[in-house]
Amino acid sequence: MSLFFPTSTRSLAPFAIAAAFAVAIYPAGSALAADYQELGVIGKWRLTKALDSADITSRDEHEAQQLLGRVVTISKEAVKFGNDDCPAPGFESQLVAPGPYVREWFHASSENLGLPNPVTVVDLGCANVFIKGRQRIVVFWDGWFFDAKRMR
Repeated sequence: MSLFFPTSTRSLAPFAIAAAFAVAIYPAGSALAADYQELGVIGKWRLTKALDSADITSRDEHEAQQLLGRVVTISKEAVKFGNDDCPAPGFESQLVAPGPYVREWFHASSENLGLPNPVTVVDLGCANVFIKGRQRIVVFWDGWFFDAKRMR
């Protein structure tokens, strides 16, 4: 009998299950702030549609609709949303399954967001961006999810 290694694989089962669970819940991938250019979110984005809201918001539906047409400017120095500024965005990103992620972190459903599965979500600090494609993102701001189109 060994003091350090179990003699049967049966005694390893709890550890194997715990390790498998840890791997399953860890995000599929992440990017650091240095990779912000590769994420493709730098630029100017026009809000085109209020897609849905979280359970708790800072704005009602009428106020959210009034934001349509506004421009969100994302740069490595700041995120500008109309007159609001958010300095030093983080650009921390993860590749996630949208349903569970949106439910857990935003207390909302991803059903109306039209997100791919998996989706890259970028935490900018004061806002979150879900990348739909090169020309389209979903911006989460003040409890609302907005569809946004890249401006030229």
